[in-house]
Amino acid sequence: MPIIKSLYWEQTDREELVYKFPFNNIATGNVLTVNESQEAFFFKSGVLCDSFTAGRYVLSTANLPLLQKVINLPSGGDTTFTAEVWFINKLDKRNMLWGTGGLRIIDPYFQIPIKLSARGQYGFRISDGGVFLKKLIGTIGFASTELIEEQFRSDVIEAVKVSIARFMKENNVNINEIGTEYRALAKTISQNLQLVFDEYGVQLLNLNVEDISFDESDKGYQTVMEGIAEQAKLSKLGINYLQQKQIDIAQTAAGNEGAGAFMGIGLGVGVGNQLGNIVGESVRQSGLGSTAMVSPPQLPSFYVAKDGQTTGPFTLDVIRKMMLQKEIVSTTYVYRVGGQEWMPAANEPELSQLLSMLMPPPPPPSI
Repeated sequence: MPIIKSLYWEQTDREELVYKFPFNNIATGNVLTVNESQEAFFFKSGVLCDSFTAGRYVLSTANLPLLQKVINLPSGGDTTFTAEVWFINKLDKRNMLWGTGGLRIIDPYFQIPIKLSARGQYGFRISDGGVFLKKLIGTIGFASTELIEEQFRSDVIEAVKVSIARFMKENNVNINEIGTEYRALAKTISQNLQLVFDEYGVQLLNLNVEDISFDESDKGYQTVMEGIAEQAKLSKLGINYLQQKQIDIAQTAAGNEGAGAFMGIGLGVGVGNQLGNIVGESVRQSGLGSTAMVSPPQLPSFYVAKDGQTTGPFTLDVIRKMMLQKEIVSTTYVYRVGGQEWMPAANEPELSQLLSMLMPPPPPPSI
């Protein structure tokens, strides 16, 4: 086999990331040429021995000290040895597309799950060729930008999901405002994603967010939008949500002959007296024209899983009717507003009490 005199990579395709020199019969005295956009690596028996940045090198024991230790090259004369020579493309790769749909996050203000889709672009460059070769390339011998897209697709999606949820929560941003925060959000995504890229010798460049859209048919999205609209209306009136609810209670009570209609709302869950007292106090204050306000009733409400979809939220009186109609049973999954996870209705104290009152256990067998 003839001795190779020159080692180089004449790159013609910008999308190629690595190139393995096709011959391994190398000799001291050979010329290695590395272009400005490249870096070369010598491997012996799978072990990385040396690397070379841009320049022209006449191979010798002087510039191959690590290789000298591995294969005991003599110090005089040209000596043939076998080694693999790999080249890395260090050009910036931009305009890589990313996108994901069907993500579900919890709205930080209303604590309601909503669906969203997001898309954008990013770029990268190989920052540590040795790590990149060992962790992603191995013995493949060829790799293009498609490798990056395939290897990091799930990492990009996870970084986007976590970053959006965290950004909205930490900055108190609702779904109507997120469109004005793309630049700051992209910075947060980049920081999270770079932690993953670092493990493979890759540097993330110019990630941007082009669009975040929400599923307008999603019940959670509709509920959040209604809440935002209500919040904006109350803000214009100079009152808050709790004050509005107090006014609603007082007006409703004043329009009835008494508060007895309200007493049945929490019947069976031990809140009738509490709610009656609150209504009475609200009526009294409303009649006196006092500006003081008492705390509104903090009745729990729940989302209900139905046919694989999220429905609600429903108050206890509505849920009681659903139980009577067998739409909710002990094994139906529910999600308490402000809670942490879905669980069977029987595991929620309020709903368990309702179930025990509405659906008693079967009678004992007859003797």
